[in-house]
Amino acid sequence: MKNDATTEMKGDRSTDVVLQEIWRIKDALSASYGHDVHRLFAETREHEQNSGHPLVNLPDLRSQPTNDHEK
Repeated sequence: MKNDATTEMKGDRSTDVVLQEIWRIKDALSASYGHDVHRLFAETREHEQNSGHPLVNLPDLRSQPTNDHEK
C-alpha cells in the first residue's frame, strides 16, 4: 500500500474494502483536477450550466430563518 497522507489517515479502517474504493476514487478525481478544488467546482458549475439540470440542489441554510430562539 502506498505511504501518503491519505493512507496514514485510514489507520485501522484501511481493511474496509468499501472505504478503500471510495478513497481510491476520491484520490483519482482529485488528481484529475490537479488537486485544485476551485478547478473541480468551476468545471462542475460549467457542466451544470451546459446540461440544464442542477447537479447539486442544496438549500441555502444561511438564508432560512431558524426558530431556535423561540424554544
